[in-house]
Parts: sequence; C-alpha cells; structure tokens
Amino acid sequence: MRVAALDHQLTGISIPVAALRTARGCGVGEFADLAALGQWCRQAGLGLIQLLPVNDTGTNSSPYSALSAFALHPLYLNLGAVPGAERYAAEIADYPGDGRLSYARTLAFKQSIIQRIATDRAGAVDADEEFARWRARNPWVVPYAVFTCRKAASANAPWSTWGDMADPTEEKVRQWWEAHPDDCRPVAWTQYLLEQQLAAASRELQEMGVALKGDLPILMSRESVDVWFERRFFDLSGVAGAPPDMFSPSGQNWGFPVYDWESLGREGYRWWKDRLAQAGKFFHAFRIDHVLGFFRIWRIPQGETSGLLGRFSPSVCFTREELRGLGFDDGRLRWLSVPHIGGEELRSALGPDASRVAERYLLRIGREDLYNIAPPWDSEGAVQGLDEPAPVKGFLLAWHVNRTLLDAGGGRYFPAWYLETKKGFQSLSDDEKKRLRDLAGQKRRESEDGWEKSGRMLLSVVKEAAHMLVCAEDLGDVPTCVPRVLEGLGILGLRILRWAREYRSTPPGQPAPFTPPSAYPELSVCTPSVHDTSTVRGWWEEDPAEREQFFRAMGESGPCPGRMSRPLLERILAHCARAASRLCVFQVQDLLDLDETLWSADPKADRINVPGTVTDENWTWRMPLSVEELGSRSVLTERVRRLTAMRGTR
Repeated sequence: MRVAALDHQLTGISIPVAALRTARGCGVGEFADLAALGQWCRQAGLGLIQLLPVNDTGTNSSPYSALSAFALHPLYLNLGAVPGAERYAAEIADYPGDGRLSYARTLAFKQSIIQRIATDRAGAVDADEEFARWRARNPWVVPYAVFTCRKAASANAPWSTWGDMADPTEEKVRQWWEAHPDDCRPVAWTQYLLEQQLAAASRELQEMGVALKGDLPILMSRESVDVWFERRFFDLSGVAGAPPDMFSPSGQNWGFPVYDWESLGREGYRWWKDRLAQAGKFFHAFRIDHVLGFFRIWRIPQGETSGLLGRFSPSVCFTREELRGLGFDDGRLRWLSVPHIGGEELRSALGPDASRVAERYLLRIGREDLYNIAPPWDSEGAVQGLDEPAPVKGFLLAWHVNRTLLDAGGGRYFPAWYLETKKGFQSLSDDEKKRLRDLAGQKRRESEDGWEKSGRMLLSVVKEAAHMLVCAEDLGDVPTCVPRVLEGLGILGLRILRWAREYRSTPPGQPAPFTPPSAYPELSVCTPSVHDTSTVRGWWEEDPAEREQFFRAMGESGPCPGRMSRPLLERILAHCARAASRLCVFQVQDLLDLDETLWSADPKADRINVPGTVTDENWTWRMPLSVEELGSRSVLTERVRRLTAMRGTR
C-alpha cells in the first residue's frame, strides 16, 4: 500500500478498531468504519490513523496475544457486507451496540452468524474461484483453520493435549482440513472476507491521503497456530518478559515463548518476511512492539511467574573458570547461586510455622542450622500453588529469588538483577564485591557489542522486507546501541511525553528533567499517552509532584492547576505538537477531551489497558459518540485542526 512518502511531519490519531462506533455498528468497531473515521481526519487535518494489533486473538481480549501472526480478527468483520447476510439482517441490526465492548458475547454472535451464512452458501463458497485462488496465495490459512477448529472442539484446551495433533505435520494438517470441510470452510472464508474489507478501507484512506499504521507484536502466544505448526522457530524452554524497573519492581512475565533466531535464520527469516508481506497488504506504516526483542529478550525460566530470575538472551555469561579466578570455589559458587536460609531467619519470620515449613519444603544442610528450598518447591509457580497462608508463601518466594548468581548449567552463570541486595553478595568482602561488579560490567559491555550486531542484522531484514514506514516501541532498559541502530536504519523511535526525560544525566535520587519536545529526534514518533497509560487528563490527577514539574517544563508560570481544564489540555497537546518528531500521534481520548461535554466522570474509565492486570475493563473502551456524530462537532474539529496546523501536515 502507498500514500505520499511519509517523509515529512505528520499528525495522527491512535485508536483501537474495537473502539470505533458508527450508526451501522454491531457491538464493536469494524474495518469498514475506518473510512468514516478517515473522512473526519481529513476535516481535522489528521494525516494518519494508528491502530492496535488487528490479529485474531481467540478467546483473549488482549490484542497483544495473537492466535496467529497472519489471521485477522473476526470481531472486525462487517456482517452486513457479507454475501448472504440479508437473511439475518434483522438479527444483526438488533444486536446492542451501546456501552463498552462485550468481547466474548460479541465474538460469539459474529461467529454464529458467519457460520450460518457459510452453511447456507456452502456450495457457492466452494465454487468461488477467487476464494480458491486466495487460499492458494495464502497457505497459512489451512493450518490456521485446522488449529482454530481443533481449539473450538477441545473447549480451548492447550494444543499439547491434542494427542496425535499436538505435533502436526503438513500431511496431518492437510488430511484434517480435507476431512472437516464444514468446520474449516467458515474459518477460511471469514479470513478471505476480512482481508477484502480491510484492504478496501485502506484503499479508501489512501485516496483521502490518510495513511494507515498497523502494530506488529514481536512475540506470539504459546497457544498460537504459529507456535503449534512452526515449532522449530520457537524456544519453549523459557518465556519472555521484561526486567524489573521503576514501574514494575518484580519485572514482567509475558508468558510468550522466545524465538529460536538460529532456526529462523536457517530458513532466511521466511516467517518474518511473510508476516511483513501480509501487513504490507493493508498498512502504510507499522509499529514494532518491543523492538528491544530484536536485540535481546528478557528470558525467564519455565516455572517462574515474575521477571526476577530472568536474564537477557543472548548475553555473555560468567564462566566457572572466571569466577574461580576471582576466588570463588565451587562451595562459594553454590552459596551465591542457591538460597541459604538461616534457622534464626526461618524462626523469626514464621514463628510456630517454622518447623512445619522446614520439614515440608526445605532441606537441611548436614547438621547446620541452615536450609535450602527443596527442588519440588524451588520455583515461583510451585510456591504460589501451595495451600499455605500468605506469610508462608511470601517467605518462600522471597528466599527463592534471593540469589546473587543465576546458574544456567554447564558452568555458566549470570548476575541477578538486584545483585547487591542479595544475601550472598552482602556476605562478600568489599574487594570481592568490587571484583564481581567489575566482571558484571565487563560482561554487559561484551553483551552490548553482540546486541548491536544482532539488532542491526535482524532489523535490516525487517527494513528490507517491509515496504512501509517502520516505527519502533523502544521503551524499557534500552541498551545504548539501540538509538544508533534505529537511526542508521531510518527507523522511528518512540517518545512518550511523560517518560521522555534526561535519565542518564540525572544524579540518583533526583527527578529527571523532561526532554523538550523540540529536542526529540526527527526520526521519532511523539505522543502524550498510549494504550498502556492513563490519558493526559488522568495523568494530570495521578501525581502532584510530577504534574508540577511538567507544568514548569512547559514554561508555565503561576500556580499549577490541581485539576485539568480544557484550556490547559490544549496547551499540553500543543506542547507535544511542537515536537521535532516526524510523527505526532494523539490517542483519540485526548482529542475527544478537547470537548468538555464528552468528559468521563472519572478519567480512569478512559484507559485502554492497565498493564499487569486482567479485568473486564481492559481493552473494552469505546468512543462515547459515533464517528458520524464526531463529524458534526465543528468546534472540536476546529480545535484539533489548530493542533495539526502547528505541524504543517497538509
């Protein structure tokens, strides 16, 4: 897909497809609604629409937990445009569309309708030559359809429980497809229709001069057709996540398998190239979620539920020989890599429960009053599954992660994230602590050299295969090589107004100054909020100290308002719009808040997602008015147009 080269300053809007609301809607936004939004964007001077991922996620409402890297989400199919839907027109029209998205109910309704239409038109669908040609051009749809049908037939049971279909071959998949045409036909036909509708919407936007930007999650769900059918490309011995940081002290465990990049490389990265080609059918630009994963991933052992015992992969390890050279013999290496619980520590923490806990879950070391956690209970998952009081679980969990070194086997060790807080480290002499710190620093530098090479190589593959503008979500513990690589390849990084700060040059304990948007690099996307944060109005009321600091950073004088007002919101959004970034993208909620009559009673209700939580509110927000009504809000449209005019977007 192509619009005019995206090589100039452009202002856009970010919205989940599900959040769109139109007069013809059926409980959820649909691909067909994008053209109506594009018409309003033209009025407001917005030149880009950015979406969250639109891949099928099955029963999971999170768009970042894809069931397939290629299949589109059936939720976004406009039923009224499906051949044969006339018979069900009244049923479709009567489906309630008010309030938040009812994910499971709406998905079940749409799938029911399409199943009935596909059954009604079985002969016509089978005889459709264009549908047959589409299947031939999209070989991924056969394993996807088989996988989806098997999932449904097994009540969504893990693929590992599917007996002879747990390890599929191409022949097994083909045989299942041919033996179950009535099951597979609706699934494949739905994808054919979805692709037609999204491609049509993209073409309409292109004719308007509005670019469409997609979002590609870097990782795949373990319960995805890709992991099931393309198993060789994934390493299931660990899971991906993020290291601890100021927002998540225990890190994050995403539960997604990590890639086997060597296996992908042996096949010329075909799977990634095919994935990018699929996205290129619809999008003019795309966002790579967690681009740091192309450099290194936070790899967590199976059985762990937090990110505390993870490590960067790949990274350069400590060898047993190197550690012995620092004076750590095998006994001391065990002391540093295995939790050792003193009897007094045990009794002080658990009191009368101490002896029972020691007998059930610990191993005494000889005759010493010293204990290790017994192997069956030496993981976070095992401890959390115990039928024990919270203090007992908390005690075992705290000691389980109390390791200075992480033993990776084969004489390889990695430093724990909170190295200096661990009992083993604190027992070392000052000289030993220094030597261990120095070795950790050396290994980090050696690792960064490798990360730069692998990141540049893998992202070069992406850049060459993707005939789209490439943008990257480069947040978190960002290695110093990442900005260099992104800039060298012409890939846009991300700057979120509240998090774009001078962290590296700020002394510990002091608040880091905000980076002026005028100082953002041209190769960047700037935004005041994203789907994982509060809106600007919500942020303003969360942290008084940060609010005050940002108010002064904008050059404002006088008392800092404790509550948001529309004029203040305009100034904040204008501050962001003046960024030097190539793209400036506003969440739709922040733009709608330029009209006070659309304000929610509580801005927390306008969040798309709260990371680390599973609630009925996550991923279910929808616009409080239809796109048609939005077009009639001339005052709001003019206020947005004033923002876009600052950037010379048209």
